[in-house]
Amino acid sequence: MNELDDAIAEWHRVRKEIAPEDEERLWKKLRLEWNYNSNHIEGNTLTYAETELLLLHGRAAGSHPLRDYEEMKAHNVAIGHVRRLATDEQPLTEGDVRDLNRILLKEPFWKWVETPGGERTRKWIEPGKYKTQPNHVRTRTGEFHRFAEPEETPARMEEWVRRFRSDLARTDYPLPEFLAESHWSFVNIHPFDDGNGRTARLITNYILLCKNLLPIVIKSADRDRYLAALNQADIGKDQPLAELMQSQMLWSLNLGIRAARGEPIADPEDLDKEISIFVREKRSDMPTRSDIETLDAIYELYVRPTIEQLNRRMDPFSGLFRVYEATSSIHAGERQIGGGAILDRGAWRSFKEESLAGSEFVLGKPDITLIRQYRMADYCGEGREGFTLRLWMQWNLGRDGRRFEVQLNGPRIDEACHNISYARLASEPPGVRDRVETICRAVMEEIAHQARQET
Repeated sequence: MNELDDAIAEWHRVRKEIAPEDEERLWKKLRLEWNYNSNHIEGNTLTYAETELLLLHGRAAGSHPLRDYEEMKAHNVAIGHVRRLATDEQPLTEGDVRDLNRILLKEPFWKWVETPGGERTRKWIEPGKYKTQPNHVRTRTGEFHRFAEPEETPARMEEWVRRFRSDLARTDYPLPEFLAESHWSFVNIHPFDDGNGRTARLITNYILLCKNLLPIVIKSADRDRYLAALNQADIGKDQPLAELMQSQMLWSLNLGIRAARGEPIADPEDLDKEISIFVREKRSDMPTRSDIETLDAIYELYVRPTIEQLNRRMDPFSGLFRVYEATSSIHAGERQIGGGAILDRGAWRSFKEESLAGSEFVLGKPDITLIRQYRMADYCGEGREGFTLRLWMQWNLGRDGRRFEVQLNGPRIDEACHNISYARLASEPPGVRDRVETICRAVMEEIAHQARQET
């Protein structure tokens, strides 16, 4: 503790005189380390160099699941939010905690989980909402570790926040012990269906930032020590976790002190990372993922979400027409598949196996076209009766990128059309919700226009 107290005192002294360029390089390293390690602990597959390339240069590299890129960017946004919260005069609230989880997870998604009976099942994850089903986990010994039950979570979190705010105001609570206790007690509640570890580490650093200290970074290389310390805390032994917090505080403080003095702060392996990034940037033609993985990314990111959202929004219009039809088809060269193929993952998988097998798949050889049509015939609502509407959408996947076009009764809906190169898939938001909204508003305007026409 004497070493930690000395480091804290020295940091408070030098931080007042730190040069802007030194503070910038300090926070550049802290954010990279924080983003990379906190996500890597939870299974994110991006390397450190790929994380830096994504967050600092806006470029995606590597053949990783698209969600790994998205969650890395979302975590970086959450770090900025924590820094703003720490400067707010208002104490942390339950709403702030839920907001952190919502920012981290970004949007609802399906996740594979294991039931207490050992079966794998899919679970719908709602960011920022307390769990509605148990989220106990299986330990390495094969037993389930039990967290708070869903029905007791709101009360437990209300009590946790109340105690957290009280302990944060104390001056007689050794900081490593406070960090350990608040961190473990949050994890032990496990209030959300996903993102609990990352949310807990964000809150731990909120404490340090509130006290004008630097955030800690629990390294992914120390994952086993970290999990073992949490397990020890489960049986009332919180000293190992407090010691881990203290050692990481010393690392961050010493890093900050060196930066404030104008000294180097790079780790010995940082040069290797810089070389890797330099080479990747110079090889601009290097693919970020295999072509078949890119095809799947297009399907999961753009095609299926668009159709699912549009189906739900279009369904009410069926009450205005006597005929309502929705059809799909996939075209790959001379091969064509109709029916619901682009709605169902099983049919999509069969399409790839039957139509793209036999050789190494290359985008653009042949072009792949996915079509979705809605035909609404014999209008029976208020106004002129009997007219027909046809909504036509097409995704064309060529060699260089994906083109999306929408037509309503012939003319294009230009605001909803969208082209994107494959290289930008991981860095540009899908924008599905906005495009679906644009399409639906165009449908309403066209129905209103047609209904006003005189017979």
